Amino acid sequence: MRYANSKDDANDIFQQAFYSIYKSLNQVKNPEALSGWIKRIFVNTALEFGNKNTRFNHLENIESVVDSNENWNDAIQNLNIEELAGLIQQLPEGTRMVFNLYAIEGYSHKEIAEQLGISSGTSKSQLFDARKKLKTAVNNLQKVNSGI
Repeated sequence: MRYANSKDDANDIFQQAFYSIYKSLNQVKNPEALSGWIKRIFVNTALEFGNKNTRFNHLENIESVVDSNENWNDAIQNLNIEELAGLIQQLPEGTRMVFNLYAIEGYSHKEIAEQLGISSGTSKSQLFDARKKLKTAVNNLQKVNSGI
């Protein structure tokens, strides 16, 4: 669901990834690397699905894009996993994909750019936008939960 717009899209991604795994399972030489191999297939399948259905907003002036080190960890600590996943799911598709790849999967901006066919600057701007939108959503959720 982190990469999909809907449950149906997530099911399509899962089915395609599972088929790819089943079809290529005999190529696995090292059983210890199986879990990493499976994860990579799922991520790549989700990216391929997203590439077919996404248009990224490109930033012309990437000098204005700076990685944010905003400290909002306290606010996030008050969320449960379902709430945080729901907030991530509400991000626009391009920013959600970059956020997932960078923050959750650990890809670099260069790797994200290569995977998605975008520039590193666009990856950075998408991450910046995702962080900003998540911070706003977390703050709004805290206000709602605290009765403000």
